[in-house]
Amino acid sequence: MVKKNLSLATLIITVALIATFGIERFFKSDRGDFFILETGQAVPNFTFQTLDDETYTLYDFSGKTTLIHFWASWCAPCVVEFPELIDLAQSRPHDITIIAISTDRSPENIDMFFERHDMDIPDNMVVVHDADKSMTEGKFSVFRLPETFIVDGQHLLQRHIIGAYADWATFQE
Repeated sequence: MVKKNLSLATLIITVALIATFGIERFFKSDRGDFFILETGQAVPNFTFQTLDDETYTLYDFSGKTTLIHFWASWCAPCVVEFPELIDLAQSRPHDITIIAISTDRSPENIDMFFERHDMDIPDNMVVVHDADKSMTEGKFSVFRLPETFIVDGQHLLQRHIIGAYADWATFQE
């Protein structure tokens, strides 16, 4: 009985230690600058390059609501949702910017997706190819698509949406 209780106590202590010190290591990408962003927390600035070879930072879009949207052309919910994001960007060109970060294998796959679906990207939407997933997994710890981080004009996280959002047409910050 003592041996059984000692084994149980050892197991409980081990699980508690792993939960306390190892959970971040288990869930967080080893390249992660961000772990879990809380609503109201400042989103650190980061630099990215678009498919058009333009270089921006998140803070270049200060004063506007920015949607940091992670997607891929092979992701079925992303395919359904993407036209709605384009419509949102087109309907609110002065107060919303969308950073669409794709994890597709190549920029050509992204271009073919836009051609196949006859999509024109509005000026307030930029498309990024995250070839090495340094932003997707490394900075934002995104491992399932689509995911969207809604950041206000002062760079504070307002909302984190996991999965396709059903109502971009009536989206309000």
